[in-house]
Amino acid sequence: MPGNRNRILYCLIIFAAIILAAGFIINFSGCFLNFSSPPDETSSVSETPASGDGSGTQDETTDSVQTTGQESLEDMSGDIITEFKDMVEKGTEPVELLAFVDKNIDKTNKEAATYMVGEAIRISEEKKIGFTDKFTQDDMQEKIYQILNENYEIDINKLISNQDPDLKALIDEIIARKYKIMSVEGFLMPVVDYLAYEIYYDYIDEELTDFISIYLDESNQPAVLDAGIVISANEFLLRIDNAFKYLEKYPSSPRYDKVKKLNAGRLQVYLGGIDNTPVFDGADKIYPEKLAEFEVFAKQYESTATGDVIKSYLELLDRENYFRTPSVDDFLRALYN
Repeated sequence: MPGNRNRILYCLIIFAAIILAAGFIINFSGCFLNFSSPPDETSSVSETPASGDGSGTQDETTDSVQTTGQESLEDMSGDIITEFKDMVEKGTEPVELLAFVDKNIDKTNKEAATYMVGEAIRISEEKKIGFTDKFTQDDMQEKIYQILNENYEIDINKLISNQDPDLKALIDEIIARKYKIMSVEGFLMPVVDYLAYEIYYDYIDEELTDFISIYLDESNQPAVLDAGIVISANEFLLRIDNAFKYLEKYPSSPRYDKVKKLNAGRLQVYLGGIDNTPVFDGADKIYPEKLAEFEVFAKQYESTATGDVIKSYLELLDRENYFRTPSVDDFLRALYN
C-alpha cells in the first residue's frame, strides 16, 4: 500500500491539467509518455513568464506571481489588498483566502479582484498535493467507496449526506476549498473545481475568465485518464487551439507559462502517442490512420498555431520516413520551448 500510494502521489504531481485540471491540474509528459520530458507542470496556476515567449520558467511551487500594477492595487483597494497579500505571504490556507475573497471582492476594483482570485487559484493548486494526504488517513478511501456503493463515479450528494463525522468534515473542507474528488487509477484525490470559480466572473477581468475556461474543460472532463486520451480527437484539438488563442491574446499574463506547459503536454500526447492511445506501432512506424488524422487536422486548422505545429510535424515525419526517430522525440520535447 505505501508503494502504491507513493506512485499515485507521484502521478498526481506530474498528472497534466486535467487535473488537472490542473488541475486538472494534467502533465501528460510524466506518468504517461514513453520518452523523457521537461519538469512537472502541475504545482501552481499563477506562474510568471521570464519573457513574453514564456521561456525560462522556474519551479512552479516556488514561483512568485508577477502582477502588473502592484502599487496601484494598493492605491485603489487600500487595506483589503494589503491584508490579502499579507495572508498569502504567511501561507494562509485556501479556505481562509477564499472566505476573505468572498467577504471583500465586492469592495474592490476589477484589477484587485482579479489578483485575489488568481492567487486563490494558484495557492489552491499548490496546496492540493499536501491535502491529498487526508485521503489516505483513517480509511477514507474505503469509506468513500462504500458510500458510493463501490462505484468509481463520484456522487457528491451522497458524500455530503453521509453520517461519518470524519468523512463529513473532509467533504465539507473539500467544498470550502473549491476542490472536487476525482478517481485516478482507483485512487481518490482532490482536484481544483474550476466550475466553482464562475461565481467571480462579474468581478474579474477577461484574461482570468478565459484562463478559468481553459481549465474548466479539464476539471469537468479530463482529456487523459489511465494512460489514454478519453475524449474525441476533435474535442482534444479544440482544447489545444483554445489554449493557443489564449497564449496569443495574453502574452504578458502571469498565467502564460501554466497554459503553455499544459498545451505542450497535450501536443506531446496527441502527436507522440500514449500507452493506450498510441501513434506508432511496435516497429516505431506511424499508424496509417493516425497519419491520415493528422493530415485532416492540419488542413482544418490551417493558418493557426495548432495547424502550424501539426504541419511542421508532418514535414518532419516525411523526412524520417514516418518512423519515430530521435529527431521526432526532439521535436516533441521542443514543444515546451
